[in-house]
Amino acid sequence: MVVETNFSTGKEQQELFPQKKESFPYLCSTTMLDSTPDKSVPWHWHNMFEINYFVRGELSLQTPDKTQIIGAGDVNFINAGTLHTCTAIGTTPCEYYTIHFDMHFLSGMYNSVYEEKYFLPIMHNSALQVWRIRPDSLPHLKMIEAVLRTVEVSREEPFGYEFEVRNLLSDFWRQLLIDTKDVQAGAAPQNVVDTERVKTMTSFIKEHCGEKLSLDDIAASAGISTRECTRCFSRCLNISPNVYLNQTRLSMAADLLAGSSKSIIEISEECGFSSPSYFGKVFRETMGCTPREYRDKDAGGTQPWYYSTQFSKIVRK
Repeated sequence: MVVETNFSTGKEQQELFPQKKESFPYLCSTTMLDSTPDKSVPWHWHNMFEINYFVRGELSLQTPDKTQIIGAGDVNFINAGTLHTCTAIGTTPCEYYTIHFDMHFLSGMYNSVYEEKYFLPIMHNSALQVWRIRPDSLPHLKMIEAVLRTVEVSREEPFGYEFEVRNLLSDFWRQLLIDTKDVQAGAAPQNVVDTERVKTMTSFIKEHCGEKLSLDDIAASAGISTRECTRCFSRCLNISPNVYLNQTRLSMAADLLAGSSKSIIEISEECGFSSPSYFGKVFRETMGCTPREYRDKDAGGTQPWYYSTQFSKIVRK
């Protein structure tokens, strides 16, 4: 089954997935990024590997270290644990397939030769946060073909499709190892301290965004000064802590507008906005509509916002 999902994160901005990872640590989904008011997915990370195939349109994919423009026909790999965000660009609607899978979906048992020899070298390589695969060579075309075939099998779910999915992704992974051989050999050190501090602070913001928060509170959660807090956010996410706080509050508000019967005043207070009027102003500036208009649009059957903190829609394509 290929699912269409809303974006969802837990307390540490770790993406959540609508399936039991233990029994089948794999998910195939489709995303229409332009159906979100700001055409973006917020900063997040996950312990699963991610592969995207871009059907149409272009987007800007950003990690703490770099920004890439990815377009139709391309595939990109995002390593486990990598903080990233993306925004649709241009006028063509942005649509892509996404495959998430745990390392042990392919490696089998823990501490196996597959894990040690073929997966941990990628997983622990700071130079391989993101890897782009263009249709510019026969090996790359075979990798892209494996991704598209995986999506097709996931959609149709023929008998024994789990075996075929695993075989296809194993072929993709083997070629990824060959493709990144030089990069693996020359991996550069990664600023792990900044990344871990940002994960701690975004976790704190996620948990306490409904309260009155100051920059001092956010910095204290990671045991650093307010100045270093601001620098960490700027270096890793290219935004300020206050901008991230507002984004998180708006995410929570959008979810409540779409999934609850609470009044707009109640939602404003619960999400930590100083007043309903300020909530309405910030919501409209970011979302392009008022909170009431957003709720009415959602009730009319439009796509829920991808910043939503709960998966609310899983459908067969």
